[in-house]
Amino acid sequence: MPRSIPTLCGSIMGEPFSLGEKIHNAAYEHLGLDYRFVCFGVDDSAAAVQAIRTLGVRGMNVSMPYKTAVMEHLDEIDEAAKVIGAVNTINNVEGVLTGYNTDYLGSLAALREVVEPAGKRVAVLGAGGAARAVVFGCLQAGAHVTVYNRSAVSGENLATSLGIKYGGSLEAFQASQYDIVINATSAGFRQPLVDPLAGKLAAHLVVMDVAFIPVETALIRQARQLGCVTVPGTRMLVHQARKQIELYTGHAEAPLEIMERAMLQEIERLQL
Repeated sequence: MPRSIPTLCGSIMGEPFSLGEKIHNAAYEHLGLDYRFVCFGVDDSAAAVQAIRTLGVRGMNVSMPYKTAVMEHLDEIDEAAKVIGAVNTINNVEGVLTGYNTDYLGSLAALREVVEPAGKRVAVLGAGGAARAVVFGCLQAGAHVTVYNRSAVSGENLATSLGIKYGGSLEAFQASQYDIVINATSAGFRQPLVDPLAGKLAAHLVVMDVAFIPVETALIRQARQLGCVTVPGTRMLVHQARKQIELYTGHAEAPLEIMERAMLQEIERLQL
């Protein structure tokens, strides 16, 4: 009998990016699954969703700028994704496409590796999709959250929609008022010298960055030198990918260490 084609999973994004491919395929191989993950660069979100239906793609990651645009084309949206206002995961179960947001789950899992957020004072930098996911995750865990953002309009809109406080611009951040600070801006991503809180950290803080290239951003480096507990963006990335793989495959737990190894190897290659 001829061998069937692998179960197809993938990612729709503006520009193909190899990191998700390496993480997912390493997990599928370790689990012994006949799955294959492929990145698709697209410019039409509606057509991309239709392709999932037409080709029977089992699961599809969604990257910027399509996390909001795909939502109207799906059959169902998970309640958390509705509140966050963005989908980064499409799960195809017998032709029914359901949108999820695993970014908030990944951020919360990464943070909980070093601290339990319940009752903690958390400052989140940024007001974009990543920030909304991080804020939602922290609120779900029972943290007290304040958002800081350079644009007051965007910061106040996020704060109002999620019922938190807007603290002002990043310059207004004061370390003494918080237990945890999370950078959810793009500052520092592929910018190894850019630190959104240069000189503003203190040793008591838990410091997390969602930026994952480089692995040690300038913010994380500053925090580590001060003696802070740190959470690099790679931990959020690998945890959110684990949730995607569990949805796509039905396996109770994806192989986090295998995925992380593949991720770090690819990040090193991308930085050459």
